[in-house]
Amino acid sequence: MKLHVVPDTPPRAVLYLRQSVYRDDSISIEMQESAGRDYCDRMGYDIVMIEADQGLSGRKWDNRPAVKRVIDMIEAAEADVVILWKWSRLSRSRRDWVLAADRVDVAGGRIESATEPIDTATASGRFARGVMTEYAAFQSEQIGEQWEEVRQRRLRLGLPTSGRLPWGWRRTDTGIEPNPEQAPLVVAMYRKYLAGNGSAAISRWMNAQAIPSPNGGTWNRVRPFTVMDSPIHAGKVPYRGEVYEGQHEGIIDQATWDRYQAMRKDRRGTGAKPRQSAYLLSGLVRCGCGLRMQGKGAVTGGIWYGGYICTSMDPEHGRNYVSAKKLEPLVQTWLESLAEELDAAVDLAPKVENESTLVRLLAEQNAQQRRIDKLTSLYIDDKVSDASYAAARSEVEARQTELREQISEVRTVLAGVPDVSRDLVRDMVRDWELFDVTGRQELIGTVLRRVGLNIDAQSASFDSLWGHSSLLHW
Repeated sequence: MKLHVVPDTPPRAVLYLRQSVYRDDSISIEMQESAGRDYCDRMGYDIVMIEADQGLSGRKWDNRPAVKRVIDMIEAAEADVVILWKWSRLSRSRRDWVLAADRVDVAGGRIESATEPIDTATASGRFARGVMTEYAAFQSEQIGEQWEEVRQRRLRLGLPTSGRLPWGWRRTDTGIEPNPEQAPLVVAMYRKYLAGNGSAAISRWMNAQAIPSPNGGTWNRVRPFTVMDSPIHAGKVPYRGEVYEGQHEGIIDQATWDRYQAMRKDRRGTGAKPRQSAYLLSGLVRCGCGLRMQGKGAVTGGIWYGGYICTSMDPEHGRNYVSAKKLEPLVQTWLESLAEELDAAVDLAPKVENESTLVRLLAEQNAQQRRIDKLTSLYIDDKVSDASYAAARSEVEARQTELREQISEVRTVLAGVPDVSRDLVRDMVRDWELFDVTGRQELIGTVLRRVGLNIDAQSASFDSLWGHSSLLHW
């Protein structure tokens, strides 16, 4: 008969509890804790910690902080055994379950279930555990399919797929409708943003009126974006990165939404804040030598004189200068001519990124995912070290991030950026006189890439973001 060594100190146990989001599988945290404590009493374990993830799905690992802390405790030798109510509490993902079990095994710990006792020290016990975790994954996929059917039905009806609505909307018996008190403020947010105000300025404006934010507190510089970024305001329904037509009528029109998206993307990509310069073309003007030209002005005889001067410090080059009164009026002329050309042109966007490029990028994206899957399998089989696995995975994930950005850019071009720009430029020409300098600067930045000067020829080339260029004389 084989005798087991009795340890001097009882094993240290950490209880991991998770309450499911799925109603039929939702067992209270209290019941799970009670079962875990009874099990530890029978086994002679000391409970050193209780961790819980309440109301979180077992399909996702990244959004469950408690389960991460439990695994970290085992690896840090702060606990010896993880106690679950059922095996499915740890995870319903096959990959996450295997990785977690492997980390615990490598650290010298173990995982046990209070209600499904299995001796995982034996081959048959590990097989039984595998069957139970596979069944948990099957149930998760089945639940996911049921929810997907519900979401697809709501999409066909033009209804939001989730229970959460953006600030400015409320539910009705048949769908959704604008909140009469909040919706006008949402529209005002868009107008202020498109006029050149940043999110911080919008937040100050809302707080000055003592209007509670979506969480009931004060507005910070991020809150306006959490409201305005929702396409529901434009009569759309978002789902998994795509936007579908909704059955509801938006509180802003499509042109406003497109202008907001373009301006938001530009600020987000460059990290730029609304310009506060008194010069309309600040940051956009380039001298014939290629260097940036900066705004420079002074008051003489009670009259303000300003313009743009080259930043070159080379005495042989000289410092070219052009008056703002000569250059800046050309902007409105350029916009008017651009609007006419955009209306007449079928497509002015360069076709560097086309369907074949998209196919190639998508193929590489799939290949990178297969590489991660293969790498994970090797890691599970203990054929690569922790350091090698982490380094290789980090490299692949960095490339995946690059691919996602490139794919997004290609799809934007193929979706027809010039069509969006047509509406944007038309609106700029129509409303030009309504905007102050800051608002005009923000609008120009969504369509104008640079202004190249030729002082000798008294001309300037205006280059759009999609490669179209016009030469104008002052």
